[in-house]
Amino acid sequence: MVEQLESLTYWHWIILALLLLGGEALGAAGFMIGISISALGVALLMALGIVVDWQIQFLLFALLSVVASIVFWKFFSVSSENDDAGMINNRAAQLIGRTLTLEHDVENGQGKLQIGDTFWKIVAQQDLKAGTLIEIHGAEGMVLLIKKV
Repeated sequence: MVEQLESLTYWHWIILALLLLGGEALGAAGFMIGISISALGVALLMALGIVVDWQIQFLLFALLSVVASIVFWKFFSVSSENDDAGMINNRAAQLIGRTLTLEHDVENGQGKLQIGDTFWKIVAQQDLKAGTLIEIHGAEGMVLLIKKV
């Protein structure tokens, strides 16, 4: 067993990296990318003659894999927080910030507004006349909260 470990070459690490990338293609959600980069890093260090002992190879591979996994997790957790996919099925939230002109009066703080082919119930803090420029500043369920601009 030890003889086999001592005969490891950089090609073995390259093959491992390719196998890990193949596993990633099967749906590992990006986790194996960092590990395959670690295997390529060990292969590069072996090809340059910096690392020879199999113990050091495995130790470097383990350390690089942990570091790559942490970097991958940090990078993708930040990018998913900034993702707008949370609003994809919330049409009311998508309308926040739009400026429109009222077509009908808002009486007693309530009214209707047509946006595209949909009529929305709207709520304002004050009564507004038709023709008033308004901004959608919030939503409660399917009710749009508006204010005069």
